Amino acid sequence: MSKKIFPGNWVTTLSSYQGQSVVALPGRVYCHKIGYALVDSTGGTSFDVVIPSPDLRADDKVRSDITGLTIPAGAVVYSLGIRVSDTRKDVGVGSAESGLVGTNTDTLKLASAVNSTAGGVISASALGTTAADLTVASTTIAPGTGRFSSAGATLSGALTLKVFVADSTGASAGSTITSTAAGGTPIIVEVSYYVDDAVATKEDTFLPYQTES
Repeated sequence: MSKKIFPGNWVTTLSSYQGQSVVALPGRVYCHKIGYALVDSTGGTSFDVVIPSPDLRADDKVRSDITGLTIPAGAVVYSLGIRVSDTRKDVGVGSAESGLVGTNTDTLKLASAVNSTAGGVISASALGTTAADLTVASTTIAPGTGRFSSAGATLSGALTLKVFVADSTGASAGSTITSTAAGGTPIIVEVSYYVDDAVATKEDTFLPYQTES
């Protein structure tokens, strides 16, 4: 894990690329990871999440993008979010649109597997939730967001999240979804979780000096 930061110097969004974490409460280290899945004209039924490199120039990118949004074993996941972006070049002209084309009643979900636990409960086996899903209507998905929050579920093993297309039940794969937008449609996703902090060391307290008799 990268160097922790504390409330006094927590002044900007945590770095998803560096896996930056913050100690907001004693005994816990909180993490917030953000990435995107790109749906292009070829489409598919599942899409890897990319955590983009801070180096934006394609011709001078020292650090590669990270492919895969992985949550470590022992993490307690308490929030999932998904956003379908507005792909208009000029958002002041016309109506919001995503360019996504799919099958009515299919859903987009952020999960570790296409099936989800009934009732939208976050679990270690399937990190999916009906509460955060976005549904295809009139063969498209309008720009919008979904979020699911929970008291937290502890993961027994590491999980890698993807964006899945599921059917209306959320239990099986849906049909291929594509994008008509130039360059594709980015689906922004985020996950928030915490892990137990390391137990304090002797450097964290004041031990009396030993004196010789």
